[in-house]
Amino acid sequence: REVDLILNKVGVTDLTPFGKFMLEGPGATKFLSSMVANTMPKVNRVNLSHLLTPCGKVYAELTVTRLDKDRYYIVTGSGSELHDFRWLVHNLPKDRDFTLTNVTENRGVFGVTGKYARDVMSKLTPEDMSHDAFKFLECREMDLAGVPVQATRISYTGELGWELHHDIKDSAKLYDAICTAGRAFDIADYGTLAVNSLRIEKGFRGWGAEMNLDKNPFEAGLNPFIKPNKKVRFIGQDAVKKLKDEELKSKLVTLIVETHGRQDPAGDEVIWFDNKVVGNTTSGAFSYQLGKSICFAYLPPHLASLGNQVYVELLGLRYPAIVSRDPLFDTEPARVAKGAAS
Repeated sequence: REVDLILNKVGVTDLTPFGKFMLEGPGATKFLSSMVANTMPKVNRVNLSHLLTPCGKVYAELTVTRLDKDRYYIVTGSGSELHDFRWLVHNLPKDRDFTLTNVTENRGVFGVTGKYARDVMSKLTPEDMSHDAFKFLECREMDLAGVPVQATRISYTGELGWELHHDIKDSAKLYDAICTAGRAFDIADYGTLAVNSLRIEKGFRGWGAEMNLDKNPFEAGLNPFIKPNKKVRFIGQDAVKKLKDEELKSKLVTLIVETHGRQDPAGDEVIWFDNKVVGNTTSGAFSYQLGKSICFAYLPPHLASLGNQVYVELLGLRYPAIVSRDPLFDTEPARVAKGAAS
């Protein structure tokens, strides 16, 4: 029901547990660029950036919003708030001329996601919410039903959606306004299990599962977000310069698992080939669009080719699994781009 809600109607979810940090001051850009492997986004734009260890492993994934030249709003997962904040604080220079503040407890976040998300947003503001006027990965400060919000066009489901960051004291008012505006489109709440299914379909990695301290970013398929040759030196840069030219020891793939509805992979299951353990799953779910079980998994490169068959062990039984395209389904921005090009 919740997946259908997002794909064919519109849903709202509470993302307030996200970790949220404010970085601002003359030296903020230099510091943040030295911490992450990606380049800095332009003002009012957002990107995914990764903290790496000195040996090039994935320490964390951050959503970085550039609010001004030297002012950044950094978002991370609810389970990694203190983990990520501690790493940033540990690497702060002593003679800094900027501040880093954990604002998690002060900021609420709602996600408005789905086919009619734009219609709901348009009922709450006179601003132009069209695809061309409010682009994917754009951030804008605006009022929704009289509530000041920092709206970002992004969704972990890969569908059309906005994250609405706001003063937590306004959460009840904003939620009521969203539900009232969405009533005509049958809006309802959705949760983590629906998000997990959709994000695996879209090929979105998760920290602590696909991204961890055992794997480097190239094994995890994070190549577009890693800039080994960027001008500002960053933690792990020397390591990833070497790693990008080395053969992969393992490769993250998407598997379609023929479980016939008995159970779904959840992560950390053993993968077999030729009666040998060759890898492990990292996370899994039921794909409501395919009607089958799906999962991410790490395999040796020689078994990671499209169409190869391996076996995933679930509750003591081995189920055939096929290496499939990644992603299984295009994201909403990709679908729009393909439509415009055709």
